[in-house]
Amino acid sequence: MHIELRKLSISRALSEETTAYSAEIWIDGIKAFAASNHGHGGSDLYRQLGAVTEAEVDAWLKVNRSPRHFDGLTLEPDLETEIARLIDAVETRRVLLRKLKTAVVTIEDDAVFTYPLRNRDRSALVAALARSKPSATIVTVDDEATIARAIDLTAAGDD
Repeated sequence: MHIELRKLSISRALSEETTAYSAEIWIDGIKAFAASNHGHGGSDLYRQLGAVTEAEVDAWLKVNRSPRHFDGLTLEPDLETEIARLIDAVETRRVLLRKLKTAVVTIEDDAVFTYPLRNRDRSALVAALARSKPSATIVTVDDEATIARAIDLTAAGDD
């Protein structure tokens, strides 16, 4: 089951206890739910648009996803934790792409590091990192696979 968010709109101004958002949830290429959260600490709201039910998605997730650990809690896989994971990935990507404007980002030993430019030439810093850390992977804006790996590693660090 491939679950993705489309038309995600996050309202940081309305987010108090939880992330205020609205989105479409697509499953296996078909629009399945309209989703939202008002940002006041309540659960996500889902309006079923297709044939797949929330219970079916929850059952699949319990078999195919690991529990998520957050703030000392263990969250069992369900549609709400999956949507939170997807929103986290979108937010992490946004932050990572913003960092790439002012820093060189690397993946070293399954950890993500940021080296601020601080008025240094980007290519000189990349060359110096390549010499001093030959096993490091440089994250670049045009390498989607490396960006995805950096996002996954960042999310794994939150557990």
